[in-house]
Parts: sequence; structure tokens; C-alpha cells
Amino acid sequence: MIETRIEVECLEDGAIRVRRGAWSDRVPRARIDHWADHYELMHLNNGNAGYLELAHALREAKAKLLS
Repeated sequence: MIETRIEVECLEDGAIRVRRGAWSDRVPRARIDHWADHYELMHLNNGNAGYLELAHALREAKAKLLS
């Protein structure tokens, strides 16, 4: 299986959309840190590196797109 890169965009309402392949998630601006923490915990619980990548993508997006 070919891994696709994570795409990140800032929506008009300030939320962040993260997407990889057919999967996507919309994270409200006020909950970005919560969701990044959640993805890191999921990575710790099951070892899936994709969750850690999502956490990093959210934190980078917050720093770049919402500064």
C-alpha cells in the first residue's frame, strides 16, 4: 500500500482540515491541541505512526496557519 501525504488546510471558520487519502477530519480551532494530544495518545496505545504524524501536522498547522 502506498502511503499518501497528509494534507492540511485552514477553513474559513478557522478550523483545520487534515486529510490523508480518502480519510479526513475537521478540527475546530479551539480544539487543535486537544486533538493533537488525542492522536499522540492513540499512537502510544497502538504504535501506529500515522497518528503521530497527524498530531505533528496539526501542531505545525496551528503554528503556521493560525499565527
